[in-house]
Amino acid sequence: MSELKYDIKKVVEFLGGGIDETIVASLIGIFVSSVNDEFPAFAEAVAADDRPAIHKIGHKLKGSSANLGFESFRKLCEDLEQHARNDLDFDYKATFEKLGQEKQAIEEWFASVKADYGL
Repeated sequence: MSELKYDIKKVVEFLGGGIDETIVASLIGIFVSSVNDEFPAFAEAVAADDRPAIHKIGHKLKGSSANLGFESFRKLCEDLEQHARNDLDFDYKATFEKLGQEKQAIEEWFASVKADYGL
């Protein structure tokens, strides 16, 4: 999944252009922090097969990742959210593991570029 090369300029373009890259980098930093805040509860929900909680957290993270064009992350959240919302049997753990890998890829990329934007 992480073969996607993230790029601040691509996020600016996704957002419609005309936005200062430093502001976009700050928004990505907020996204990364939010994901880190939510991930422990998400992991607990998946481990406990707590489908209402999986739906709620998945929905929240799906929206925030969609707003920044992080499509792979968004798709995984949507898979978790939709299956949980419909109370369907699904390999939540494997999908959450892929989500964790995508999260790590975004974090590593952001860590490598944030100093370029004074963050």
